[in-house]
Amino acid sequence: MMESSVILKHYGRLYNPTNWGYYPHYLTNRFYYICSGNVVYKNKISLKPGFIYLFSADEEFQVVQSQDDPIDHIYFDFISSRSFIDKELIEIDPDKYPRLKSVINALTMDYTLSDLPADVAESYLNIILYELREYFVQNRIYCDLTTDVFRLIHESNASQLTVAGIADTLGVNVNHMIRTFKKDTGITPLKYIGLMKSELAISYARKGYTLEDIAEKLGYSTVSALSVAFKNVTNKNLSQFR
Repeated sequence: MMESSVILKHYGRLYNPTNWGYYPHYLTNRFYYICSGNVVYKNKISLKPGFIYLFSADEEFQVVQSQDDPIDHIYFDFISSRSFIDKELIEIDPDKYPRLKSVINALTMDYTLSDLPADVAESYLNIILYELREYFVQNRIYCDLTTDVFRLIHESNASQLTVAGIADTLGVNVNHMIRTFKKDTGITPLKYIGLMKSELAISYARKGYTLEDIAEKLGYSTVSALSVAFKNVTNKNLSQFR
């Protein structure tokens, strides 16, 4: 996985996290290293201390920790413009990868990782993904146009995003862009933008933003327009996540 294909969203190390469990991210992949604690994924798979876990993007992602033995874990949440893994979860023993084990040891030396600059964190993530490249889906490489569309979507102000505007910025025919993006990803750029805005809306709601503020931030003219768009994409109400 090449560095240019990854956009790091969140990272850090958390012990006994609050408001932690159900995170309906529609585009976000995850890397977890379980330092200690008792945690179960989707009420069926126990995550083992000392092991690495890769999670594909899944809107039903859910983890529950034991109150008697809470989790301590390192995490990287990221979006990939390449196909990532074709399973919802992969368990990896880092002892089988000496260079990867060294990276994990370096990360665990800083308890919070709070002072780790974003560019350094992204470098760590890319080293990790490079060492684990054998687990990734092979021969599913997006073309340059799809990758350009993908990155432009994430680098742009969400309130100003339009499919026509992206095509204009890239200097390509809008219909050709839509066909190419859908061929590579299975969804249209408009659908992808809707998914991204849904993730942002959930994030803003959990931070305490009003629905009016969220609508303005995401470029919706009214709260009603925001609510309808969110429901169309997620089949859920944004009020569930406040």
